[in-house]
Amino acid sequence: MMKKQIIVLILFLCSPIFASPALAGPYTGDGIDGFVGGTVNPIFQGWATGYLNYNPAPGVSASWQTPERTLGPVTGNNADIASLGDLSQAQIDAWLADPSNSPGPGEITLTFDAPITDGLGYDFAVFENGFGSGGGLFAELGYVDVSSDGLNFARFDSVSLTPGPVGGYGTIDPTDVHNLAGKHPNAYGTSIGTGFDLANLLTHDLVLAGLVDLNDINFVRIVDVPGSGDFLDAQGNPIYDAWVTWGSGGVDLEAVGVINAAVTQTPVPGAVWLLGSGVLALAGIRQRKPKKGE
Repeated sequence: MMKKQIIVLILFLCSPIFASPALAGPYTGDGIDGFVGGTVNPIFQGWATGYLNYNPAPGVSASWQTPERTLGPVTGNNADIASLGDLSQAQIDAWLADPSNSPGPGEITLTFDAPITDGLGYDFAVFENGFGSGGGLFAELGYVDVSSDGLNFARFDSVSLTPGPVGGYGTIDPTDVHNLAGKHPNAYGTSIGTGFDLANLLTHDLVLAGLVDLNDINFVRIVDVPGSGDFLDAQGNPIYDAWVTWGSGGVDLEAVGVINAAVTQTPVPGAVWLLGSGVLALAGIRQRKPKKGE
């Protein structure tokens, strides 16, 4: 039996289950519905189609080490995931002391058929398989990084206002969390992804240096955050979530959906192109080769 099924049983015995998370914090409005009217939300122009790497932390059960499950449209199935794994306190301490000689937090880097671009509002959404319980959210959070070239990654500035540890079966108020994957439920009949706006990265050093192009994002990397409080948000606050978890521990990634994608030019058949060119020439209109992005 997978980890989250066990947790559901424990939470069922201890508290009202699947209640809507309480909204007491400042960070609301970043949830994107996975489905509308029983079908995948048409707001999504595309989905992850491949992965550059998949490096789970030690201890992930083999049955949850299938990165291909993160590709394609959201399903809302909490078992249709790849796990990034969690770290024990001893593993955290070893990695913080010497990252080059110890396994660190699990991560996965996804690729896309068309680049993600900085458009109006949220540009992509990340679907983890958290679930609501007792007015909170059983959540396993992750940092989100983006890259144009697969080498230089800009990380979204995250915020976590959870006041203290919540334990292995604990829940958080998701509205106390900003710019971290996993802050929305996507299991047991509810499917909501966390939206990310590339405009948040306009002043990032790598963007200003031209090493990350916000209109040419080809890679999205999710890095698990062990929720012990040893890992920090962009403001220096400790990040807490359900910790320690096991089996399918840490971030359980289900899908990444693209809302704003680069427009690709549709090839025009040669005969049609010649006909069109002739008509335009007769009309005295000069053809101009479209520039990238037009």
